[in-house]
Amino acid sequence: VPLYVATNMASKVAFIKKASLFVPTPEAYVQASIRWIGYEPRCTPYWSHSLQWYLASLLPESVLDAWRLSIGIRRMELGTSWPH
Repeated sequence: VPLYVATNMASKVAFIKKASLFVPTPEAYVQASIRWIGYEPRCTPYWSHSLQWYLASLLPESVLDAWRLSIGIRRMELGTSWPH
């Protein structure tokens, strides 16, 4: 599940223009991350990312795979890929 932060890279990859409820600013994400250090080996420190992660964990992997594939196909159609 892609959990984005509003950065220049995210704007190119996921067409994110600005921060929102589910896409924090880098500053907000860093602040949440620092509070989380040392608690668990894997974490989703930003509250809305935790919610997204939980909801995604309720779905079968096949549904998530199909969703990720559709995102990848859309990016290819629009000529957008991961920066190298």
